[in-house]
Amino acid sequence: MTGVVKVLYIAGWGRSGTTILDNILGSYENVFSAGELYYLWRRGLVQGRRCGCGEKIAECPLWSKVLHVAYGSEAPCPRRTADLQYRVTRVRNTRRLTRGELDAEAAEYRDLVGRLYTAVADVTGADLVVDSSKLPSGAAVLARVAGVEPYLVQMVRDPRAVAYSWTRPKAQLDRHRPMLMDQHGPAESTTKWLAWNLLTEQVARGYEGGRRLLRYEDFVADPRGTVEGLMAWAGVAAGSGPFVDGRTVRLGENHTVSGNPGRFRTGPVALNPDEEWRRAQPLGPRALCTALSFPLLHRYGYSLLP
Repeated sequence: MTGVVKVLYIAGWGRSGTTILDNILGSYENVFSAGELYYLWRRGLVQGRRCGCGEKIAECPLWSKVLHVAYGSEAPCPRRTADLQYRVTRVRNTRRLTRGELDAEAAEYRDLVGRLYTAVADVTGADLVVDSSKLPSGAAVLARVAGVEPYLVQMVRDPRAVAYSWTRPKAQLDRHRPMLMDQHGPAESTTKWLAWNLLTEQVARGYEGGRRLLRYEDFVADPRGTVEGLMAWAGVAAGSGPFVDGRTVRLGENHTVSGNPGRFRTGPVALNPDEEWRRAQPLGPRALCTALSFPLLHRYGYSLLP
């Protein structure tokens, strides 16, 4: 493949619907979903976790080919790259990554990422590569990669719903021995919801294609219209697509490297609003989330009394 690689980056705090949006986009013929590509090195290659296809990342034919095309016989050491990535892309470094010249380590990591995106497009032949890594710092790095046309989707969800979701246990299905995903309390979840969204807004200034703010609630109200609207925005034809009707999508096998356990779902999936939090969330945690998130509630269209 020649020319510029189009990459759509999905940013936002977890449990906001990023994985299902990513999986749906990846079900279109000319789109490739990489999942949370940020975790290729640490989770995929160091820890030996599974690709969306079921194989270990290191044994997946597609990712083996991508890594060969990207780096040839001089593939970077996964552990060293994961450590480099951690030092460069800590969330607190996000602002620094948007300003001036990058230091040597950040420039090295940016170039590694650029080669990876280009190889993904070359191997898959996709017109659009989707990366749902979520981190604002990862979005800041992407905006500085040469040969990439970046698009940024900032996905938000009512912070009280997000906090409630983080209290529900979820199994990690990509390990050889299933474990539960980390859980976050209401205060931690809401504080990170605030920080990640504010930082993502700042990072958006470096995106040539601009930023689209997408609320989870609007997405599930019109899944097909939302997804195909994003594709049109990125200049990619939707074609027939995977939708059976306006809100039911048929998901096939994917090659996502990491993400919510929902990435392993295949077959027909009906997209309906998850409103359990409205009746099950205790009053105390809800009031705490409301107070902490107050500075951004109105900006994103959420009321004080949901």
